[in-house]
Amino acid sequence: MTNTGKTVDVVMCTYNGEKFLREQLDSIVGQTYPIHRLIVQDDGSTDSTVEIVREYAARHPFIELYVNGRNLGFNLNFKTAVMRATADFVAIADQDDVWFPDKIERQVAQIGDHNICFAAHLRGASLNAARKVEPQYSLKALLFGGFAGHTMLLRRTFAQREEAWAGAVIYDWSLAVSAYFCGTEPITYISDPLNWHRSHDGEAALLLHQTRAARLGAAAGGALAPYLHGLRHYRRLQGLDKWRRFYTFIYSNTDRKKYRTEHTMTRCLLSPGLLPLLRLCLICMRHRRDTYPAAASARGVMGLLRGFFLPLIFAYNNTEFDD
Repeated sequence: MTNTGKTVDVVMCTYNGEKFLREQLDSIVGQTYPIHRLIVQDDGSTDSTVEIVREYAARHPFIELYVNGRNLGFNLNFKTAVMRATADFVAIADQDDVWFPDKIERQVAQIGDHNICFAAHLRGASLNAARKVEPQYSLKALLFGGFAGHTMLLRRTFAQREEAWAGAVIYDWSLAVSAYFCGTEPITYISDPLNWHRSHDGEAALLLHQTRAARLGAAAGGALAPYLHGLRHYRRLQGLDKWRRFYTFIYSNTDRKKYRTEHTMTRCLLSPGLLPLLRLCLICMRHRRDTYPAAASARGVMGLLRGFFLPLIFAYNNTEFDD
């Protein structure tokens, strides 16, 4: 183990997580890098989650439990929990993952002066069947979605900035974008998977997405649906307050020199009409290799098409801006 002398607080937000919680707690307690504090903030669980955390806290004094007086919801629960941190760095933990033993050690060694160090992860219902997830993290790519909070190690002084929590989108997307607007070193990446993100019917992000998607309904067309119906969804999203707040935030923080292309893309996202959309599609096609969420899918003729239609594909699949 390499101890740099830098301290790490782990922040975990829980809600009815008894099924997988012990395995995740064991993986955090067993890290090769010392944990300064494990801050667990529960959002009103009705199962045995709180009792399990108290059991672990009795054995491990660095575990601190906080129970919210009222349900804060996914985003606000994480934000208020992160604000409790006092260490040099903050690592985000889901309640149902499994961390590999050297996760924190490798991220502390990698982060340097960056605001965020994140890593690839494995996702699946079982570890043996899990697939590797490698998100894009250029600012161009982050205009169309973020990467998982449970893969992040954050510089505390950055993570506790109010402006890092835009509020219009899920917290980890906001943090990833905001990393580009604070200091000179935004994000660094480890290509090896450092945790297993367990897929299951009760995971919080999936339930949130399913609830929103059910309200919107599904359109016919199968694999072609994003191309057939994406424009309608794009126009609808442009009229939503959260959309305008989020992209106005980015637009106001991207100057014309350092982020000239991103500034133009954001202006297009905020501008109604077909001409701004066409311009955005052409930019996405030109920069598809570092903008399309899966870089491997941006190759060849189909890659050209996917790059061009990225704004519509994104809009069709997006429920982030809906209340």
